[in-house]
Amino acid sequence: MNQTQSSGSDGENDIKLIELSVVLVANSNNPSIINPDFLRYNKIVDDSYEVQDSPISTPAFSQVGFKNGIAVASTPDRVIFKQSGILDRENVVSPEVAKRYLECVPHVPYRAIGINPKGFRSAAGEEPTPVSDMLRGNGLWTSFEDVTPEVQLKAIYRYSERNISLDIARADVTENGKKTFGTLYQANIHRELTETDTESRVTRLSSVLESWSSDLKDFYNMTSKYLGEG
Repeated sequence: MNQTQSSGSDGENDIKLIELSVVLVANSNNPSIINPDFLRYNKIVDDSYEVQDSPISTPAFSQVGFKNGIAVASTPDRVIFKQSGILDRENVVSPEVAKRYLECVPHVPYRAIGINPKGFRSAAGEEPTPVSDMLRGNGLWTSFEDVTPEVQLKAIYRYSERNISLDIARADVTENGKKTFGTLYQANIHRELTETDTESRVTRLSSVLESWSSDLKDFYNMTSKYLGEG
């Protein structure tokens, strides 16, 4: 796949990555297996991971959060591996956690996978800038890798093997008691699985998880167009 030009040699721009989650979608998932002991015993998470709050484990919903920003949640139709904090390529581990889970639980009929980065860009001034004002100055975002998006409350880029949806909203964050205005960028890079047997599904999912940094680079390249840098 051809990559677009961006403002940095590695595809990054001045948007801070604050979350990266992996979602495994399945038809008959079992949330009740998600608990700290299961995750540690099967080496899905490291033994050093400290539990943040009281875990939840029920047939309908389970969740385990760790102090390092990793959280694993599960419902009957999906498992979510989320990492929050100030992230870069070197400290992102959520795809690796998802891959270890996949290797431990390969026989679930997975049907799709999502790689979901979330980024925040601080505004130049002390007041929030409307998204409409931010987009009015350039039209670079109207095409990414020769595909024109459907623009509603989000931009949706449809490809043969994946869809990329990008939500952009005005936002603010508070750090050390100080509020910073800016813009939040949330992407969902979604792939449906066409493989019908377990081995082929796991191979396909593993390939996507191993190449997560390519999806992250596309996230930076795509958002650069909205910044007028693409």
